[in-house]
Amino acid sequence: MKGFPLSLIAISISILCILNVGLVSALENENISITPSWSKATPSQGDSLTVTLRLTSTASEQIRIYRVGLHFDWMAEGSFFTLDLTSDPVSVPSEGLQIFDSLAIQIPADASIGSHSYYVAIDGAEAPYYESFSWDSSSFTVEILESSSKLYATTLTQLDANISSAVNAGYQSSEAQSLLTQAQTERAEAIVLASSGDWDEAISKLQDAFSHLQQAEAAEQQATGTGPLTLLLYGGIIAVVVVIVVIIIVVMRRKRKTPDEAVDQTVDQSFDEQPETQYYEPEE
Repeated sequence: MKGFPLSLIAISISILCILNVGLVSALENENISITPSWSKATPSQGDSLTVTLRLTSTASEQIRIYRVGLHFDWMAEGSFFTLDLTSDPVSVPSEGLQIFDSLAIQIPADASIGSHSYYVAIDGAEAPYYESFSWDSSSFTVEILESSSKLYATTLTQLDANISSAVNAGYQSSEAQSLLTQAQTERAEAIVLASSGDWDEAISKLQDAFSHLQQAEAAEQQATGTGPLTLLLYGGIIAVVVVIVVIIIVVMRRKRKTPDEAVDQTVDQSFDEQPETQYYEPEE
């Protein structure tokens, strides 16, 4: 009978130890926070880029990280871009900070344009017993732009139309001609860059060409006096001339009426006022 209470006490202690281990190793979701940093703020379809992850731990114990992965909404369930650290786990101290090596990401060429969601997954263990845990972050979003090659093609087509219009305009200003030539040169440079796959630089050159075309048009307008300020000045001059002509016409009409009124007054006097007759008596 005396052995029974001792056995019961031993079992109770074992259960408490097991529960205690579970409580210590249980990592709460809010004990970890992740901040991603993209090598390109607005990636495009087909881009290859990297994401750097900054981990902050508020856990009371040290944690050990074995794997870090990113899952995007275009990926199959269970698929990740993974940073495998199993051969050399990263230890993060209590309330510590860890910045992981950059993780390579490939945006599919057929990814839909617009907003996409993704989350970060971590496999690790927590001291002191290093019970394993899996942790998923809340959802992040990234904006995927149109493929750079498609954007380049669209931009080049529009630039060619604008250059054609400028050539047909037959600029007379030497400055406008020089700016047009510069735009054509930048177009040629963009084509060379695109042929080597440097789409971003090629698009930048096309945008510079657009800018010089706008400057050429403004220079031509200024040289030929057809700019907005010149047109406004001409409009003001025309308005003044019209006002002067109207005033002259009014004055001339008034002058024509004045002689007619004088004649009317003379005629009225001939009928209304008879001249006095004077009589003279002959002298004897």
